[in-house]
Amino acid sequence: MKSNTTTSTDRYDALMVVSPMMFGEDGKDQDRARWYGPGQIACVCDGVSSSPCSGQAAELVVSHAPILFDGRGIDRLRTVCDLLTAWRREYQQSELAFPEGITPAMRETLQKVAKEMQATSFQTTIVAAQIDCREKVVSVHILQCGDSAFFAFSDQGQLLSSSLTSGPDNNNAIRNKSDNRLRPFGRMRFGPGDQILVRIEGSFANYRELAQRTQIRDKHRKNWLVCSAIETCTTGTYPMDSNRSPLHSLSVRPGDYLLVPRFLYGTQLTSKGQHYRVLDYSSSIRVLSTEKPDTLYNRIVQRGTTTKVLPDHFYSGHVDSYVDHFPLGTHFLLCSDGLYSSFSDARCLWQWLRDNVRALSHKEERQPVLKKLHSQLNDRSGDDDIAFVWAYPHQTYCSEGIRGK
Repeated sequence: MKSNTTTSTDRYDALMVVSPMMFGEDGKDQDRARWYGPGQIACVCDGVSSSPCSGQAAELVVSHAPILFDGRGIDRLRTVCDLLTAWRREYQQSELAFPEGITPAMRETLQKVAKEMQATSFQTTIVAAQIDCREKVVSVHILQCGDSAFFAFSDQGQLLSSSLTSGPDNNNAIRNKSDNRLRPFGRMRFGPGDQILVRIEGSFANYRELAQRTQIRDKHRKNWLVCSAIETCTTGTYPMDSNRSPLHSLSVRPGDYLLVPRFLYGTQLTSKGQHYRVLDYSSSIRVLSTEKPDTLYNRIVQRGTTTKVLPDHFYSGHVDSYVDHFPLGTHFLLCSDGLYSSFSDARCLWQWLRDNVRALSHKEERQPVLKKLHSQLNDRSGDDDIAFVWAYPHQTYCSEGIRGK
C-alpha cells in the first residue's frame, strides 16, 4: 500500500513492549520500559530476580527517565539511587512473618536468609538513551548499568553498534586514561569524548583483501572509508568524566586500519595532496588489525550470572554514560536480556523485529508472537521477562507495519 506521506528523519517514534515470563513455576513481572516522545528518550529496566521489590525499583527508574538527560542527569540519577537506598532501609526495618510451629533453630535460619535478601532489595539494571537528530548525523546519549542492552541498526538491517557484540580489538582496550597520544611503539585509546585525526586511504570497496576479513556485505562496502589513524585527543565533552569507562573504547596501534562509515563527515583537511579528517568518536568505527582477522561483529556475547545494578554500582562508579553518533535513519533498540538471549546473533534479532512488526504494533495480535518468543527463550536458556523499546525514524504505517526503505 503506497502513501504520499514522506518519512521524517528529524524525530523518532517508538514501539514499546513489556512481556512477563510465561513458562516456569515461578511467575515474574520485573521488567519495565518507557518511551518519552517529547524528549526523544527511551528507557528499559530489568528488576533483578533475586532482589525483593525489584519490580518497584524498575518502575521508579523508568518513571524518572524523562529527566535523566537534562544536563543534570548524574545528579538526577543519584537522587533516584538515594531513593532506592532509602526504600531498602525502610524495607529492612519491616517485620518478618514466619510460619507457625517452626523450631527456634529454623526460625533463626529463615530470619538470617530474609535479612540477607532485604539487604539486596530494590535492585535493577538500566539502559536509557536520548536521541538528537542533527543535520547529518543522529547523536545518542546512552546511559547504562548492567546487562540490559543497546543496539543500533541501519534501515537495511546492518548492525552499527551494540553493547553486547565485540568489534575488532574492542576487548583489548587499554586502561590508561591519561595518555591518548600515539607513541611509535605503543597504542592510543579512542573512546567516547575523544576525537581522532585520520588520513583517508580510499573506499573500502577497493580493498578486496581487507573486505574478505569482515562481515560487511558487498553492497554496503561503498559506504565505508579506509583510514589510517594519526593522533587522538580528548575533547572534555564526555558527559560523566569521573566514571569514564574503557569498555566502549577502541585500542589503535600503528599499522591498523580504521573502517569509517561515510556518514561521519568530520572536519576535512588537505595537506600535500593527502586528505585528512578529524572525527568524533563513534562505535560505528571499526579497527581492522593487520595482524589478525576481524571478529564476528554480529555475534551476541551472552553475559554471566551476575550483573551490575542500581543503586549499588552507581555509588562505585560503574555507570556508563557516553555519546555516540549514527547516520540519519538509524534504528535503535533498547532491551532487557530476555529479548537478546532469545537469539544467537544480531541479524536474527533484527529479522524477528521486521518479520513481526505488524503483530507487535497491534495489541490483539501481539500475544501469540510473544508466546512463541518466550518458548524460544525457554528452549535456549529458560524463560524470563522480556522488555524493549524500538525507536525508529518517524514514518507512516502501512499494511505490513512500519514503512522502511
